[in-house]
Amino acid sequence: MKVIGVYRKCDFVTMAGTTFALSGILLSIHHKTMIAIFCLIFAAICDAFDGVVARKGKNTKDQTTYGVELDSLSDAISFGVLPMLIVQNLSYGNFITYAISVFFCIAGIIRLAYFNMLSITGKSDGKEFIGLPITASAIILPAVYFIVKLLRIKVGYIVFPVTLLITGILFISPFKLKKLTNREKVMLSILGVVAIVVCILRIVLITK
Repeated sequence: MKVIGVYRKCDFVTMAGTTFALSGILLSIHHKTMIAIFCLIFAAICDAFDGVVARKGKNTKDQTTYGVELDSLSDAISFGVLPMLIVQNLSYGNFITYAISVFFCIAGIIRLAYFNMLSITGKSDGKEFIGLPITASAIILPAVYFIVKLLRIKVGYIVFPVTLLITGILFISPFKLKKLTNREKVMLSILGVVAIVVCILRIVLITK
């Protein structure tokens, strides 16, 4: 039986990222925070290259529209819900943290809807972003996480909600940001994988 959808190779890359994100959410629920961070990084790597794969083939209008919607829904889960749950594990569960988390997710959704509007109406030149892309949370949060862990910062429970708040504000701020080149995406992806490997090696060495 044929399922609904208009699929291309790039859509399976997008859904691979969604799978990592959903896995990270389940891990966060069970307080496996570091592995959830790893899932966030892998979700970002998938998101970085689904567009590259999409541009390699000819796409119909239906395929392009479907891909944009699929990517946005995946981004909301991967870079909105997952970072929110990770921060919940790394901070005190009080009203302020809850309010920041809700604001972060709503700001991310607003950013995605605005990006889609610019794409559909043809108002985007495709060379720069307006506002910080929601995918940036997959760079910012892991970076802060690794810094806090390596430097053994004792006020991480404050640092993480503040990071989420600042990131959410940047999502809806009207500044322009140049899009990353494919080379820059590859470099960031390698950096993310290296960070994961270093963390794993550190855990192995500590447990020996």
